[in-house]
Amino acid sequence: MLRMNKFCPVTRVMAPATRAHNGAVRRVERVARFVAGLFFVVAHAAAARPGVVAVTVTTRAGHRWLQSGPALRWHAMAASRRTVWLDDAFRYQRVVGFGAAWTDSAAYLLNEVARPSARVAALRELFTRKDGGIGLSFMRVPMGASDLARTRYSYDDRPPGPSDPTLAHFSVAHDQRDIIPLIRAARRLNPQLRLVATPWSPPGWMKTSGSMIGGTLLPQYAHAFAAYLVKFLLAYRRAGIMVQYLTLQNEPRYLPKDYPGMRMSAREQRRLLVQDVLPALGAAHLGTRVLLYDHNWDHPEYPDKVLASPVVADSPLVAGIAWHGYGGTPGVQSLLAAKYPRLGQYETEASGGTWVHDQVRSDFEGIIEVLRNQGRAYVKWSLALDQHLGPHDGGCGTCTPMVTVDTRTGAVHRDVEYATLGQFSRFILPGAQRVYSSDPAGIESVAFVDPDGTHVLVAYNDTERRNAFQVEWGARGFRYVLPAYSAATFTWSGTARGTSALAAQGYQSAGSLVASGGADRPANLYSWGVVTQEHHGARGGYALEHAVDGDWARFPMLNFGKSVHRIAARVACGRRACGTLELRIDSLHGRLIARLPISRTGSWQSFRSVTGRVRRVRGTHQLYIVWRGAPGGRLASLLSFHFGSRTRAHQ
Repeated sequence: MLRMNKFCPVTRVMAPATRAHNGAVRRVERVARFVAGLFFVVAHAAAARPGVVAVTVTTRAGHRWLQSGPALRWHAMAASRRTVWLDDAFRYQRVVGFGAAWTDSAAYLLNEVARPSARVAALRELFTRKDGGIGLSFMRVPMGASDLARTRYSYDDRPPGPSDPTLAHFSVAHDQRDIIPLIRAARRLNPQLRLVATPWSPPGWMKTSGSMIGGTLLPQYAHAFAAYLVKFLLAYRRAGIMVQYLTLQNEPRYLPKDYPGMRMSAREQRRLLVQDVLPALGAAHLGTRVLLYDHNWDHPEYPDKVLASPVVADSPLVAGIAWHGYGGTPGVQSLLAAKYPRLGQYETEASGGTWVHDQVRSDFEGIIEVLRNQGRAYVKWSLALDQHLGPHDGGCGTCTPMVTVDTRTGAVHRDVEYATLGQFSRFILPGAQRVYSSDPAGIESVAFVDPDGTHVLVAYNDTERRNAFQVEWGARGFRYVLPAYSAATFTWSGTARGTSALAAQGYQSAGSLVASGGADRPANLYSWGVVTQEHHGARGGYALEHAVDGDWARFPMLNFGKSVHRIAARVACGRRACGTLELRIDSLHGRLIARLPISRTGSWQSFRSVTGRVRRVRGTHQLYIVWRGAPGGRLASLLSFHFGSRTRAHQ
């Protein structure tokens, strides 16, 4: 069992005092990174022995976190209705990493309040995979104060009245006390660590409010703002820290009243990028790339409007879109990924909090759905807070961290989000590529192949009872039983033997689609195609929602056998005209095998079973489901389906 509350010893991390010392440190760091990189590969490969499946479990009941379970072995498997089916042929996005934010509060607590021994052990267990560490590899750096800070500060504060358009007073001295030393220490531990930097507000003199609170950017300071961003990146580089990604504004659609923030419209962000930020980044030759937007999933039209400029959409300095997890559904990431395939999708903030009824369930549902929708990163909010969920200056006083620093004793304690994120970050390495996995009833899953060839499968039981299922990979598999609301990470090496197809008679989660699409109607992004949405009912799972006429979803090869005559599907619809589901095989316009007219179920969350006759179909085929109905109207949501020899409800 891993130690949950105690960490082993180190000294306070100090910033380098001289330029010569700084250069020596950089040389040592290069050697350390090489050695650490070799350790990651060797240790990871050793953990995944050929023919053996390693298991690590986190449960809600009993607070079992990141515990190793008995190893499993592969066997020939009989067909089952409850199967997680893997297919390496379907390849999706590559992962950059998982992490949290180096808030001012987190850095202060870890560097100045935590006992030296607890600090060193905490950093090791957060940033390495040695002795049970979780290997965080993608961290967010607030540029200046956020709400989780002790004071309000920028890097060019001036008294009321004077401005500094040449940035003569620019300085990152604040960060040199705690933030920069800790980032350097973390990167020594994990040479694969990547950073994204985000301003909550530029200096107040740049804004209409004259303060870091409220307001918008004054047009005359657009060039100074771009220079401010570049100066930050250069200052960090001089400190030996490369910042790989940059966003222009945290939550640009929200204007906080009691902590730093700034409203920035999509039009303003596009203009800033085209006229000031992209030229400044290009001239600096830093290698830092921009992530657009940095706000919730419920307004995907924002990044779409920014990308309306070809200068932005085609720029090699634009890496993708940043998202937050406080509104909407991660399903829109797949829609934007389909429209802009060159760009990545990055989840850059999702805080736990006292308002979350079940943090274990919320995290596993959310992280899996983000990753299944092209997510390349998943970033929690503050890395550390104290026992009072502070310090904070306005804003969130109920956000929860990954680790808690006790200000009375200097001890560092892991919190539940350390375990939930660790079920992914410890095993899914930077550069891992997602592959296809299906979901049986009550199980949500996501699968990857790491750069060293290790396979990783995370499965979560989203039901209140024990859930028995089997995993099929090629012609072999294994069986497993997950406790209620618990997750397991399975890892193994080797190559799949033989081929198989998913039995059509088994439970097919609508979220197990291979791909989806629809007509391009920019007036409403949701009409570009169906999106996945978490379903919090007894069966859990991800439904396909927001469908309009012509939208479609494609599923993997299904083995229909010889006796399929009926189909049962669970659907929901909150309007009178709910449309029809057409089922076709082999192509979007292939042979029609079934048609299911849908009636109103009461609401968009009230899923009911509907059944229909299946025209003769045998053998193995890809399945397409197509939504048909009046143009422009929202059609039925689909949660699951299965084929059978007679009419029956879902099991």
